[in-house]
Amino acid sequence: MTERGQLIAERLKAQLGADAFSAWFQTANIELTDARVTVTVSTQLAANIITRNYADDVKAAASHIAGAPVSVAVVAHGQKAPIDVAPIEKILRAVAPDDAQRDFFIPELSELALKDDVHLMEMTPFTLDRRKEVRTELVYTTRQGVTIRVKAIGDHSLPTIDDYDLVLMMQTWLADLANQYRSQLERYEAEKKAGRSPATPTAPPRMFDISISEVVKFKRRKWGGAISEDILGSLDRLWNAEVVVDPMKGTKYRGGKFRLVGSAYEKLAETNTGAATRIRVAVPDWIYAGIVERAVPMLKTFNRDYMILSQPLHRALYRFLSLKVPKDGTPYSLSLVELAERFQAKQQQKYFNRDLKKAVAGCPDGRLLEFRLELIGKGDDRALRAWRPLQVE
Repeated sequence: MTERGQLIAERLKAQLGADAFSAWFQTANIELTDARVTVTVSTQLAANIITRNYADDVKAAASHIAGAPVSVAVVAHGQKAPIDVAPIEKILRAVAPDDAQRDFFIPELSELALKDDVHLMEMTPFTLDRRKEVRTELVYTTRQGVTIRVKAIGDHSLPTIDDYDLVLMMQTWLADLANQYRSQLERYEAEKKAGRSPATPTAPPRMFDISISEVVKFKRRKWGGAISEDILGSLDRLWNAEVVVDPMKGTKYRGGKFRLVGSAYEKLAETNTGAATRIRVAVPDWIYAGIVERAVPMLKTFNRDYMILSQPLHRALYRFLSLKVPKDGTPYSLSLVELAERFQAKQQQKYFNRDLKKAVAGCPDGRLLEFRLELIGKGDDRALRAWRPLQVE
């Protein structure tokens, strides 16, 4: 094993613990070449188990040592063609050498859903154009006839897909606290039944306090430029964007309005030059109710590399496909016309089709993280087909 392979092995052992490392990696050979780490083990069974259960851990350890995203291959002795189990870095941006981030959870906006399961993930509540957006409203009407509008208030700009990362971060933080709270409630009830007098658990706070450095780490960014100013600008756009769900004609549903964050930001700490180092923003009621107060919160799990997909269109595709594509390998198809509507494309259809074709072609072997993509049909019948390949046992 090379020196870098040994460093990866040591980091893996620290991540997994001695028992798991000894069971699956003790006799493995780990090699890091270019932007790929290859783990060679004695049997195909071991290769399959590591592929299914430890590929993300291998990727995290190797990316830390390499200082950049790497792909992962796990092979049995004697195999010539390695099996890639992580996305090729062609569609990913570089990360900081100390990059580390756990998986995060995106709750479905079920508290806003109708009985026919319409919610905000059906569309992009942000613009994909980071610099040239001139619109002040995004509008999408579902097949059920529900119209969802995202409006910029006053002279503010619409939020961007990068701004929306802060909404994801808030949901992640709150989901983690809500899980802890539910565990505490279970212990509380058990102790009460046992005749003891336990302290009543405290519900998660409705204020989101976070440091700028924690935001940078969550977004998997490198320090540089006016980071603090950029984050405050994102929060400003999120607060000044109103989501409106129009009433449904012929029903008792009255629609509703909400903000993407619950308040304007507040600086809690700053440098001697006035740059914010810690900030606070309120959690909006729709997020709090959906994550904390709902008996069984509905959570969508995003791949940790979602944050480093370099193209906005790739990120929008991943977010939408996470909602729509079944986990049993069944393909999901959608016309490019409807996809343009869901993504709030401002260009003509033929130009959206061109951009989407480039985006799909840019995915190595049609892979967008765990999804596989292909374009089918011709002309007005052009569609995107996506599926999740089943793991080989």
